[in-house]
Amino acid sequence: MMIQKISLHHFRNYEQQDILVKPGVNVFYGDNAQGKTNILEAIYLCACARSHRTARDADLIYHPADHYRVKIDFFNRDQFEESIEIVYFETVPGDPQRTKAIRQVYHDGIKLEKVSDLMGLFHAVIFAPEDLMLVKEGPATRRRYLDLLISQIRPTYFVRLQQYAKFLAQRNKLLKDLRDSGRVRQQPLNEQENLQLDVWNQSLAQQAAGLIEQRLIYTAQIAEYAAKAQNKISSGKEQLYVRYKTINGIKKEMKQDEIYEFYYQKLKSMICEDIEKGSTSIGPHRDDLELSLDGDGMKAFASQGQQRSAVLAMKLAELAILRQETGETPVLLLDDVMSELDENRRSSLLENIHDAQVFVTCTDAQQVFREISQEQQKDPLSAGKENYFTYFQVSQGSVVQDSRTDSQ
Repeated sequence: MMIQKISLHHFRNYEQQDILVKPGVNVFYGDNAQGKTNILEAIYLCACARSHRTARDADLIYHPADHYRVKIDFFNRDQFEESIEIVYFETVPGDPQRTKAIRQVYHDGIKLEKVSDLMGLFHAVIFAPEDLMLVKEGPATRRRYLDLLISQIRPTYFVRLQQYAKFLAQRNKLLKDLRDSGRVRQQPLNEQENLQLDVWNQSLAQQAAGLIEQRLIYTAQIAEYAAKAQNKISSGKEQLYVRYKTINGIKKEMKQDEIYEFYYQKLKSMICEDIEKGSTSIGPHRDDLELSLDGDGMKAFASQGQQRSAVLAMKLAELAILRQETGETPVLLLDDVMSELDENRRSSLLENIHDAQVFVTCTDAQQVFREISQEQQKDPLSAGKENYFTYFQVSQGSVVQDSRTDSQ
């Protein structure tokens, strides 16, 4: 995949900006807080319909506007031109036509009916300082990492996620209603209540089974690739383990119908406890990816450097899986990560980017050029290739391409 043009309208600190980009390495440089990261954020938004920095579309709107628009024009693996455009309109008090927020997604100018239709059209992997939250934060962050990866490869997975969330909300509402009705623990449910709960139990279990099956498959791949990457980064001194933690009793060899039956029976057996809590105690919404280094938990025992290595290994696993499953190299987005990594970790990252279109943000453009050039010179696959660097200066929400273009 190769992007040709990025268009930003009322996005973050950009009022209006069109950026014509090139194959190879596109370097966006400038002082901090000028809008470099916002460019990468817009690209990633077009890959998975969400920012890597916020879950709120309203945060992406240029002040004082009430909407934003981002668009990328790109070549797919068959060298056909495509475009993806995302438009978001915030609510406007007093305007009867804008009583609720609206998001619209377009592919080649045609409005998509569902956000899920966007998945798999364009692939990107982002390396950003926020990635460290994979280790530092709770299970929700690691579930998001897993869900976004699988959704880019299997769009039907994203649909299941949406359906699961919908059924979970409905089951939780019923549980809360039953709890708030003053029911005591041992009081049996009447026929109608049993019927209602069973409908949501079956619906939830059906969607959960598909999610868990795919998570088992792709966690195994993540574990394999991440372990290899960590081994190389640490020169064989450290072993990274990635384990999928789901409902107790589910085994990795289980098929979808077996998972369905197991989870369905679990839901039925825990009805009393769930009514007391007013929520569903177990399921994919509670899953986690457990990360450990040489058998010790990452968050509690790993140093800052070891945590960075593990996160880099996880992102390299994401890149490898997308390459393998889609048959093409995704666009790589490197958000100020060169300054965050030591020489060994930079080398491990850079040796994976020789065949990709790359977008880099930094404050020192020449340092990025030197580091990437040196790594490419080590790679025999790069011999004889012209690896162009295109530079863009970013200042106060304005992007200007430099007249210089460096090549090996």
